[in-house]
Amino acid sequence: MLKKNIAREETRQALIEAFWKLLKDKSADKMTVSEIARVAGYNRSTFYEYFFDVPDVLQQVEDGILQEMNFGIPKNDRIPMAQVVDVFERNAEPLSLLLGEHGDFSFFFRIRNKMKQAFYELARSGGVEVDFPIALEIEHHVAGTTASLLSWLRMPDRPSAETYLTVLREIDHDASERLIKKLKG
Repeated sequence: MLKKNIAREETRQALIEAFWKLLKDKSADKMTVSEIARVAGYNRSTFYEYFFDVPDVLQQVEDGILQEMNFGIPKNDRIPMAQVVDVFERNAEPLSLLLGEHGDFSFFFRIRNKMKQAFYELARSGGVEVDFPIALEIEHHVAGTTASLLSWLRMPDRPSAETYLTVLREIDHDASERLIKKLKG
């Protein structure tokens, strides 16, 4: 049973890797199930054992990345930088494809919304009502962070995730700290 599960996961990953290869040259809405299966070395029926259609592959990879990118703010106010760097390094190429020329730009707004939700959840847990000035401050913070993420991902000689996150933290540290304190009440 374990070998069968490992083989199934390897097949699923091969199909996803084929999707990534194709996304470099064409958008998901221009891909076919047959293309993904062929690039992965499988037939169409194998594809359908794992995914409903091409949009399902896109949805699953986006959902997986969003799940891995934990936007919550830790209770002790210390963001585990090593963990965040690891997540960004591991997902830099998929993120650059998803947010690139052939990607799904609506994913950018899904990232933004997930970040905003983390701030709103922090306010809720701190018993803070998010009024217009705080909502605007959250929006400003999220917009700047996501715009810088997009800029970093699109750099031809992209610096490491650690460098990106360090510079972002230096730029935004005081504003982030001030916002977090407001939201914690």
